[in-house]
Amino acid sequence: MNKKKWKAKLKDNSSVEEDLVTPNWTQVKKDVISLELDNNGQIIQLPSNMPEYIQGKTASANLINGECTLESRYIGFSLGNNIVKIRINEHSNNINIEID
Repeated sequence: MNKKKWKAKLKDNSSVEEDLVTPNWTQVKKDVISLELDNNGQIIQLPSNMPEYIQGKTASANLINGECTLESRYIGFSLGNNIVKIRINEHSNNINIEID
């Protein structure tokens, strides 16, 4: 069973997780003070108190039958004019570091 998810700590010292978050990421992202990605028990933790954190997923879709397949997920942060992303491939579990 795939158990990949992001976890965040908020300014008020509460915690949220991808599969339990209410409200959604858009509503909590401004209050995040630390962010990590749980990759089936392997924890990838970003530096705390970065100016901005991001998270997201990529997917592909079959235009004929509408099936969607999750391809990768990432967490990251802003650093000056750059965005640093840690991306995990959903199929191979390979981890890449990207700087945009």
